[in-house]
This record gives sequence, structure tokens and C-alpha cells, in this order.
Amino acid sequence: MRRLRGWMADLAARGKMDAGVAAGLLHLAAINIRSTASLSSSRVAARKRPAAPRGCGGAGPSAASPLLSDAQRHRPRRASLHPAPRRSQRRLTPFFHGLLGAAALFCAFCGEIKTVSRDGYRAVLVFGSSQRYAIAVKGEKRRVEGDIGGSRLVKVLRPDLGKAWQYRPAARKILEEKSAPFDEIVPGYPLAPRFDPAAYAHRFGGAIRQIGDAVHGIHPCDQYEMKLPSGDIVTIAAARDFERLPVRVEHVRKDASGQFKVVSDTQLLDIRAGADEDLFEKPKGYAPVKSFEELGK
Repeated sequence: MRRLRGWMADLAARGKMDAGVAAGLLHLAAINIRSTASLSSSRVAARKRPAAPRGCGGAGPSAASPLLSDAQRHRPRRASLHPAPRRSQRRLTPFFHGLLGAAALFCAFCGEIKTVSRDGYRAVLVFGSSQRYAIAVKGEKRRVEGDIGGSRLVKVLRPDLGKAWQYRPAARKILEEKSAPFDEIVPGYPLAPRFDPAAYAHRFGGAIRQIGDAVHGIHPCDQYEMKLPSGDIVTIAAARDFERLPVRVEHVRKDASGQFKVVSDTQLLDIRAGADEDLFEKPKGYAPVKSFEELGK
């Protein structure tokens, strides 16, 4: 350092170097010497530092630990660029490998998780406060059953076969009719998942818009409002956790006083993904009849 000062002073005296430039170089040289000394002392201290005992969670100093030196107090303290991982962090990989293995075993023994779009669903269809019917849906296939006329009546709609069956298990009688592609087992209610608001509104000549979020039971829903040409309003709630399956359709109309009154309120409750194919098959051992009236005889 003394030799460097003498050399720079000599240059300045000879007029070969501006005095301000010489002072700047001296300052940089001093910083470089102090940094080198600090780095060396930090490395020596790191070699002498005892290793962390087993079970304490430490993994020793990282490769960037010398950057934590406090020798340059006029500069902010720098953190390690690559901190050494803690013991708990090193054990995350086998932990997650265990979870993946458990998930694979669950799928192998229990099968895939059922979805309403692929596996269909079963639910309770509710009209108002008292009318309840068991319903099953899978693709285009539909089935509804409930107590009608003093005994249980089952109706199955099979557009793929062009047939519809109605039968009473107690009487062992069945009525078979033709089914058109657009026949509905619950008129006006969209029973399929992945609700298409534009197609639904086009069907009734209405104007539809999404008005926000809603909750039906435990299901978070997208809520839509459709205005019909008559002035009636239909509100639809589509459950996001069941692939936007409509779980409630409410129809209101203005009365003579100008107040909206509920015309119908149809809901799906107790929804369970999965519907067996047997639910949509024609039952065996039933006596055929030619009219609905004969089913009750």
C-alpha cells in the first residue's frame, strides 16, 4: 500500500496523472485490500467453525456464506445466494413419494374417481316442498321414480333406442312407447352437466346473463338469470363442483299487483356421482299393457 501511494504521488507530481483521478484510485485500492482481508478472515473462521451436531437441523455453511461478512459496514448485509437446505426440506422428496404411492394404491383398489359427465349421477328431484322423486341420469339416458297413484311408478327414457318404458313394480306391469330424440323426462329442466346458457335461452327465446355466484346446499354455483318474452324470469344455479350441473331452476311471474310470485322451484338434492347401467334397462317378467290407465289396474 505504501509503495502504491508513493508511485501514484510520483505520477501526480510529474503531471502524468490528474490529482482527482489519483485520489479515486487510492480509494478503490484501499477498499479492495480491506475486502480481501475480510474474505480471508471469513474463510479461516468458516474452517474453524465446528460442524452442527446430528439432529439439530443444520447442514453446515453454504457455498455463499463468505458473502455474509460485516467488514464492509458501509454496505448492506448480503444474504446467502444458495442457502443450504434444512434437514426437514431434504426429507420432503421421500414424503411426497409416499403420498404418490398411496394414491396409486387407492386408485388400483377403488378405481377412478367418478364424475357426473362420464359416470352419470343419482339424485333427489324436488318440486316445491312436498313432491320428491328419485332420478338417475347417464348420458342421454334418464330414469325417474316416485309414488304416483298409490304405488311406485318408474319411467325410463332411452333416446338411443327410441323407446320409453313406464312400469309399476308392485303390479308387475309395463307400458312401452316410442321416444323422440328431444323428449324430456322432466320438461324444461336441464338435467345434463356442463350447462350451456346460450343454448338454453335460445330454446325458450329468452335473454340470459350470468348474475354472480350462489350456493345451493353445499355446492358453489354460477347463477344465471333468463328473461322470457312473456316477462317471466327464470333463475338457474349450476354447481361448479359437479361440472356445472344445474341444481336449481326457479321460475317467477308478475301477478296482478306487479309483484313477482314463484311459479315453480325445481331442485336437485343429495347428488351422487355414478349411475349403474341396470337402472336404464327394460325390466324382465313384466306383463305389457297398452295404456297408462292399465298400469294402475
